[in-house]
Amino acid sequence: MRQAMSRTHVLALALLAGTAVTTWSTPLLAAGKPPALDLDAGPESSTPDPLAPPDVSGPAPVAPGAPADVPMAKPGDAVDAIVLAVRQAQPPKADKEDIAALVDFYANAVKPIFIEGGAFNARAKLALEEIAKADDWGLKASAFDLPKAPADGASADVLAQAEMKLAVAVLTYARHARGGRFDPTSISRLFDQKPQIYDPKSLIRAVAVNDQIDAYLRELHPKHAGFHNLRKALLAARGVKSDEAATPPSEPIPSGPSIRPGTEHPHVALVRKRLAIEAADGKDTMLDETLVAAVKTFQKQRGLEATGVINGATRNALNDQGQKPSKSDDVRRILANMERWRWLPADLGEFYVWDSVPEQMTTVYENGKQVLSERIVVGKTSSPTVIFSADMQFVIFHPSWGVPPGMKANELGPQLRNTGGGWFSSNPLASQVLAAHGLKVSRGGVPIDPDSVDWSSANVGSYDFVQPPGPRNVLGMVKFRFPNKHDIYMHDTPERHLFGGAVRAFSHGCMRVQNPVKLAEVILAYDKGYDAAKTADYAKRGGEIKLSKRVPVHITYFTAVADEEGNVKHFADIYGLDARVASAMEGQQVRVAGVAPPTASIPEEKAERAERPKKGERVARKKGQKDEGFNPFGSLFGGF
Repeated sequence: MRQAMSRTHVLALALLAGTAVTTWSTPLLAAGKPPALDLDAGPESSTPDPLAPPDVSGPAPVAPGAPADVPMAKPGDAVDAIVLAVRQAQPPKADKEDIAALVDFYANAVKPIFIEGGAFNARAKLALEEIAKADDWGLKASAFDLPKAPADGASADVLAQAEMKLAVAVLTYARHARGGRFDPTSISRLFDQKPQIYDPKSLIRAVAVNDQIDAYLRELHPKHAGFHNLRKALLAARGVKSDEAATPPSEPIPSGPSIRPGTEHPHVALVRKRLAIEAADGKDTMLDETLVAAVKTFQKQRGLEATGVINGATRNALNDQGQKPSKSDDVRRILANMERWRWLPADLGEFYVWDSVPEQMTTVYENGKQVLSERIVVGKTSSPTVIFSADMQFVIFHPSWGVPPGMKANELGPQLRNTGGGWFSSNPLASQVLAAHGLKVSRGGVPIDPDSVDWSSANVGSYDFVQPPGPRNVLGMVKFRFPNKHDIYMHDTPERHLFGGAVRAFSHGCMRVQNPVKLAEVILAYDKGYDAAKTADYAKRGGEIKLSKRVPVHITYFTAVADEEGNVKHFADIYGLDARVASAMEGQQVRVAGVAPPTASIPEEKAERAERPKKGERVARKKGQKDEGFNPFGSLFGGF
């Protein structure tokens, strides 16, 4: 077996023989070059952003309208017999915090809240009527154990049971209205949200002094327009008498080629039947203007790109529509989305960024009005984007990027272990691998010569690999940092081709913005009063800007969005969360047939590379279009 000679020995022999020696400043790649990494510039750390606010379990907020002081029974006060009976009674089953609040209240109360003259008072009747209508607000009336009206001459013990039962029902309703039916994280780890549940001790005090308790209970529901628009859609959906499954089509629309407007194909006739569009001239197989308009409307409703082309994604959505129940799934989807509204902060902010994962869009709102909307790339199903809210603190131009721990271990590490070797080795040098990906390595802040490390035994996790700012940087020109424990952020990207498709779920969790400089311009105009020219100057020279105003970022997951008239637009349930929420709400496993993700039949790697040029193919640039430079992370990192 021939032993490979070291490069030092080869150099020495060459000098002795008087042979010309190639300089080593540019290592030869003929023997082998580093393969493309299959990486994605996701969160840079497996640990929280160091500036992320800690999870603090502080006191629950005080319920609106609650008296500041708890009324205390004084010695000698005539305590109502019903209150005395409540103190001695066994409390009904309920949330332990609600029971503790009732025990505290009745230990100090002088008279009951809902009983007067041996019968339910006006407050009790309003509460009973409102709770009975819980289904109209996306809750379940059957979840509340409402007491029956006490019979004439009922004993104090019977009246005490009715008092307690109604008090428990009121507190339970309030908890459910505020999103406290269950912990969102128990449904999925992707829901990192904490509903704002009012302190039950303050809430029962507020109820005790409020004669318009029906209005008070209604006000506990989210005040967001998105919630109330969905409620209109819910009432409309339930108003339809028939709740039967739609008649399935005689045959599904089979897979086939993309059918463009103005062309004929046998499958067009099936699409006509599905959308109930008759052919004006008797040509059922022609994709004419009328059918194109109907297809575009359908595509918009299903969160697809409205092209009018009958492609694979549209076929899937049309088949799904024909096979699902017409109303029960619609109602379940609306209810699941209404529930998710309860998990959002009550105050979204005067100026905020709204990242919709199912829609794959980012929108900026100021004083309730939309001021910017751009496409984004979100996490793929294997590395989904977490749903949470956090305040943006920095806009960073020309950022550097560090390879995350998982990528070091799973992607970069294996390549580095396959480096080195002798002169006749086909393995590349470690420096070649890192140079090909624009990376520099250090340890403890000290730069390291990668070729001096034995990567076959080194702990790659103890080294830092950083990609400096530049045209090849995976973060592009701008990074938007809103510190959070998931180390998720928004940023630019050189991978422009991914914004062209209806499906943009390719990242490792972070969100890539189609026009990040424009987003920065809008944010900095609000926060600093910068004009477009000043933002453009930062985009040119770089710099980190710390925001001084509050700019919340809400990462949301709404697959059904309604307008003021209650018309619903659906988006693909990318992560399959609707069924999880619906199952939790119904207390049993249910299926929610909805808009199938357009990627259902497209492998991620194929969809991601769909618009990339083939090997050896040259792509012509449009006149005036800048060359963004070669980005090795395009094939390495696959999106952010």
